[in-house]
Amino acid sequence: MANLDARRLTVFKAVAERLSFTEAALSLHLSQSAVSQQIASLERELGGRLLERSHRKVTLTPEGAALYERIDAILASMASASRAVAAARGSVEGELSIAASLTVGSYLIPAPLSTLGRRHPELRMRLAVENTEQVVQALLDRRADIGYVEGDVSSPGVEVRPLLEDELVVIAPASHRFARLAEIELDDLAVEPFVIREPGSGTRQVAEDLLRAAGLEPGELRVAAELTGIEAIKIAVESGLGVAIISRATISKELALGSLLARPVSGVPMRRDISVTTASSATMLPAAKELTSLLVGMHPTRQVTRRRVTHSAEAAM
Repeated sequence: MANLDARRLTVFKAVAERLSFTEAALSLHLSQSAVSQQIASLERELGGRLLERSHRKVTLTPEGAALYERIDAILASMASASRAVAAARGSVEGELSIAASLTVGSYLIPAPLSTLGRRHPELRMRLAVENTEQVVQALLDRRADIGYVEGDVSSPGVEVRPLLEDELVVIAPASHRFARLAEIELDDLAVEPFVIREPGSGTRQVAEDLLRAAGLEPGELRVAAELTGIEAIKIAVESGLGVAIISRATISKELALGSLLARPVSGVPMRRDISVTTASSATMLPAAKELTSLLVGMHPTRQVTRRRVTHSAEAAM
């Protein structure tokens, strides 16, 4: 097994899952002949037939079924070994799996990712944009090497280090009565229909905690809709469905176009941390360190002014 090629194993997995060379080739963005060549090379390396092809039908041989049963563990082990070697020599190479909550993943991380990719064209990056709960779970399941989240995270097995500070604001259509106000009073907010994020959203959690601390129970809000995703929230608010609380970082285009207005809540400093997260037992890869530095460097005015580290996060850096 020492000479196995991860690319060939990945091709075999795609064929075995679909039992089709054509569909595997499409999923991998390869030609069908390239897929056939990779399978033939793998069979030579292992000294046995892995797939039977007859009358356009593909089936696993007993040897192929045995390999497929172990394929995920083999690929994970190879990836882990590659990451360990890269980390030991400080190389930015191989693969980097990133999980980011919606505000970071959609609005803050794309530019740093692009810069990192240009600097290191040999690096392959995968980004999953999910809500905060899902990012934490991806780290715990080792599906992500590094995560970026908004708000407070307190989960055993995850280390958290605040990087940037984000401001939450009330948004409404530009023609809304809030346009006459510099700040929104809690009483004014309480009578408006609200569009809120889905459970598990870091934005929703932070907004509810801040409103509760100021004396407005989230359960008293007039919820008009619960939507998944920032773009859906913005469109719903622009359409007049209700008001919402989201990150100022997500509405720069709408503010410039004049389709939305943004206002702070009077007496309620609605700020939260954007943090880098890793699994407690994981060593931060050089690529992850560089990406984190780029993220901070591209948003100098947002850098946190206080130091707060939970679950020994300082050790991860």
